[in-house]
Amino acid sequence: MSGGGRPNIPNGSDALRKDRDQARQRLGETVEELTGKFDIPGRVEDKAHETADAARHRVADAKQHARDTADAARHRVADAKQHAHDTAEQARAQVEHLVDRASKAQEPVIHKGKQLVGAARMRPAPIAAAAVGAVVLFWWMRRRRA
Repeated sequence: MSGGGRPNIPNGSDALRKDRDQARQRLGETVEELTGKFDIPGRVEDKAHETADAARHRVADAKQHARDTADAARHRVADAKQHAHDTAEQARAQVEHLVDRASKAQEPVIHKGKQLVGAARMRPAPIAAAAVGAVVLFWWMRRRRA
């Protein structure tokens, strides 16, 4: 026979020891892999740690996002406050300007009113005729609507 029954059979005790040590090492690695796969409490604990870490990261991200949003809101409020202050200041200046113009315009209006009263005293007939005409027109319009 030419060794057809067992291939790769080492000759000698050193070769057998080497083969035995390699088999032990592979068997140890296989046992460690199987232990890792079947270590349910350990895997659960690892998963719990991973989940807790992920939750901590999400909370930290949410806190940072909240801080950023609050800062942006503070800036928008400050800008809106400044804009409202500026607008109020412009409105105040416009009101002052209009009051000044109105007080200056009051004098010519009073003067014209006095002139009209003086003219009415000098010539009362045209004023009385205009007043009678206005009363007749008012009476006629009310009668038409009724």
